[in-house]
Amino acid sequence: MSEAERMETTSVGDEQKSSDLQLFEQYLSEGLDLDMPGRGDLREGVIVEIRPSELLVNVGSKRDGVVPQSDLAKLDPEFVKSLREGQTVDVVVAKQPEDDSVFLLSIADAQQKRDWLIAEQLLESGAITTRKVVGFNKGGLTVEFNHLRGFVPASHVVDMPRNLNEDQRRNEFEGHIGEEMRLKVIEVDPKRRRLVMSQMLAEREYRTAQREELFKSLAVGDVVEGVVRSMRPFGAFVDIGGVDGLLHVSEIGYGNINHPRDVLSVGQTIQVQVIRIDADGQRVALSRRRLLANPWEGIEQRYAVGSIVPATITRLAEFGAFAELEPGVEGLIHISELADIAVAEPLKTVRPGDEVKVKVLRVDPKRQRIGLSIRQAEDVSAPAQS
Repeated sequence: MSEAERMETTSVGDEQKSSDLQLFEQYLSEGLDLDMPGRGDLREGVIVEIRPSELLVNVGSKRDGVVPQSDLAKLDPEFVKSLREGQTVDVVVAKQPEDDSVFLLSIADAQQKRDWLIAEQLLESGAITTRKVVGFNKGGLTVEFNHLRGFVPASHVVDMPRNLNEDQRRNEFEGHIGEEMRLKVIEVDPKRRRLVMSQMLAEREYRTAQREELFKSLAVGDVVEGVVRSMRPFGAFVDIGGVDGLLHVSEIGYGNINHPRDVLSVGQTIQVQVIRIDADGQRVALSRRRLLANPWEGIEQRYAVGSIVPATITRLAEFGAFAELEPGVEGLIHISELADIAVAEPLKTVRPGDEVKVKVLRVDPKRQRIGLSIRQAEDVSAPAQS
């Protein structure tokens, strides 16, 4: 750098220092406010005085501001009652002072502005928030968001049926009132006052995280609580905390269960045991039957050999018929024990659903088998011939 350039730079620097010094001296001598809040600014203020119809609040400048009664009327009455001198509150500058007047401030606007900032942070972070459903309109649900209202479009509500008429749609929405929902913020537009949220995206992310965590800790043999989510002829799907496990119809309970709905209902909470885990396929097999008392325990005491007991025919086979003595306990009536030997077609003497009397011929608890006879039960009950 040449001498001339160095001298010019030094001169510019000296002028800047001189200007800064003059501004500082002016601030000290004339009370120039270098931190003058602008209209719409969000500030923390300290309540200086509580007046009958307004609050006097200092926002860190040379002048105090006033929160008028019209603004206080917009606030929760309990919150207003709790305000004390010396308390720090959020305020928005509604109007800057003219001449010797004071700032016009708003706590109500500050509360909403603070909430818009929170909403923007949630949008940026992608975090899940839990909010209560407080209403609905034609397009979806409204949820509380502190001092704002969020909107959840119907297309973003989990399990929202399609093609509903107006009355059905209203009933569906009304059923969500008061419900706590996990939500993700998907749009924030303070100018248009749009705060849009999604339950569908939140639940999808939540269940993925829950599923990953569950598979890390879940083990075969664990007994867990679950909620029946849906049913098919082959079994029920049970939510055990982010994972839908399959409860096969054969594992629901003892006895002849034709369809899960014969025993269970959607939304029912049940205890189940984990019997298989496929972490790669993210599948879990469950059993409810294994947690129930085994009806074959003590079977010999309840059904002594030679006793006559009631039974219900459940199914027919070439070699005889099966009859249920109690849920989970089924015995075989051999074809030779169905009717008198004079009957040409014994299998035609009974059909599923028939209630009959049977004689207990054999009991094998280990193999869970019982031999029964209708023919011999009828012989016992038949009146003696004179």
